[in-house]
Amino acid sequence: MKLMIGLLSVMLLGSFSHGTSVTFEDDTEAKTAEIANILIDNDVTIKSWSLHTKGKMGFKSISSGKRLTTSELQADSPEYNWIEKVDGDGIVKFIGTKLDSKLGIKDTVTLITYPENDRNSSYLIYNMEVSGFHQEEWRTAYEHFTSQKSQFFHEDAPVFTCFKGVKDDKMNIVLYKEADKLLNDFEASKVEEVNEETFVSLSAYHKKWKETITTNNQRMNLQIALRDTGMGGATTVTIGTPIITTEY
Repeated sequence: MKLMIGLLSVMLLGSFSHGTSVTFEDDTEAKTAEIANILIDNDVTIKSWSLHTKGKMGFKSISSGKRLTTSELQADSPEYNWIEKVDGDGIVKFIGTKLDSKLGIKDTVTLITYPENDRNSSYLIYNMEVSGFHQEEWRTAYEHFTSQKSQFFHEDAPVFTCFKGVKDDKMNIVLYKEADKLLNDFEASKVEEVNEETFVSLSAYHKKWKETITTNNQRMNLQIALRDTGMGGATTVTIGTPIITTEY
């Protein structure tokens, strides 16, 4: 059962195939539903999907910067389990995790602090990863993301979307042909490509999506990657906006 998406005036609308209408509040929510629809239409089993955002936290003095920021973060988010990692060169990561096993949601907050011009600079990353894609619960997960995002970020921050799935190898998949079909379903224009025997990546521009980045002086906001895992294995499918930020 899939979600159907349409555009009316400035409101993003959608309906389930059994006729219930829903309203998408923003571009990211509509984008999430569109990606899920296209993967389901192409017989891709969605294993997980994630949304993440990041923002600069500014400068603080070397003596108090890391200590002050981490203590504030921990005090504001006691429901997270926090650990600290030192990566060298003065880079410190303060990582908080929280798991909702009922909804299959894992939240990860990472505060990265590093020395810059005799001060501590830091930025914050919030990532929500959801197991599978369940029509009855995906909007609950999205609302959870927006709630957590507003807790950590007081200003608007870019959102990166990523879906990971698999397609049965018995389908005799030709990687480039399958990737190109996905691209056509998005009605997106190809910008760059990598075409190898066991791996294909297509970067593209989707004119209906607002967020873009620039590559080779061209705008892009969609990346599709397919990998052949070998004889008898499944083909992995990864779709990210505006770019895939995880390993694929």
